[in-house]
Amino acid sequence: MARVNVFLSDDLLKAVDAEAEREGTNRSALLQKAAEAYLQEARRQREEVERRRKMKEACTRMDKLAEKLGDWDPVPIIRQFRDARRGSKK
Repeated sequence: MARVNVFLSDDLLKAVDAEAEREGTNRSALLQKAAEAYLQEARRQREEVERRRKMKEACTRMDKLAEKLGDWDPVPIIRQFRDARRGSKK
């Protein structure tokens, strides 16, 4: 495990030490846990932004396709494929 030196304000260090004592752990373990939680949340937020970007892109593509197709009604074709899979002869 690597050793790292960081600078913290006196007030922040006191708060870290107080929290570590409340949790029954030491300063290093508390800071490690905090860093892991921060990184996990930052990763989750980046993934959410990417997911939303992809959804927006998909919606834009669907809108363009709908515009290109105009008033075309896909329901009869969908029913035909569905019935063919089920073996219906309607």
